[in-house]
Amino acid sequence: MIDKTRLGLEFFDQRFGGIYRQRATLCVGRHGSGKTLAALHALMQSVKEGERGLMLSAWHSGVLCLVAEQYGFPLAEAVRDGQIILLEYARFSPEPELEISRVLPPGSFMEFEDVVVSNNVRRVVIDTVLPWIAIRQEDQLAKHVYSFLHALERMDVTAFLTMPRPVSPLAFALKNRIEQQAPVVFTLDVDAQKRRHLLVNRYLGQANLPPPLPIAIEPGRGIVPVAETPPPPPPPVPATPRDVKFAAAFRI
Repeated sequence: MIDKTRLGLEFFDQRFGGIYRQRATLCVGRHGSGKTLAALHALMQSVKEGERGLMLSAWHSGVLCLVAEQYGFPLAEAVRDGQIILLEYARFSPEPELEISRVLPPGSFMEFEDVVVSNNVRRVVIDTVLPWIAIRQEDQLAKHVYSFLHALERMDVTAFLTMPRPVSPLAFALKNRIEQQAPVVFTLDVDAQKRRHLLVNRYLGQANLPPPLPIAIEPGRGIVPVAETPPPPPPPVPATPRDVKFAAAFRI
């Protein structure tokens, strides 16, 4: 039976009914597009649903809690209450640069899996997923990505993954491989005029996807929808003399 759970973005959940439980959702976006904020929405949704959540990121835990507080998420409180576990990538790899073409040692993922399973975590948020899946051998990408996503599914967790917007052929190939296997994929974007959009690239079971959804990032609220202003109505067409019915207006 296919089950769903809420993503944590209200307008998205209303439109699609949430995301697929115990499957992966991928969020793609350039720097500053709001990926980490979307990850926080997904993470805090686990608290609302009474599940234990875990977030693995490059952010220092204290800084992440401060950022979350700014956008209305009581992350520090959830951590103190044991509802949320925060992990830093530095625990699993000494390398300061995460987004490079390498794979973390298998032992690191086994340690990560042990934390998830032993703490009965039901939702995993990974911001960014690149350190686990980026490899140089393009011909091995499909198998590598499948193995990683399947490993998450074996943990029986709902996974929310972020990755930077690809800029190289290898990065595009990596994104495409994940997109083929993850049932839900969406992109966050911000243009030169600072207008933000959420574009759903894939949603399993839906062929007709909506156009880009205008969004905004607001303190105390996080990512919210923006109502598009409808275009003004066209001006009325002035009547020509032949359209005026003089005979009906004047009786002689």
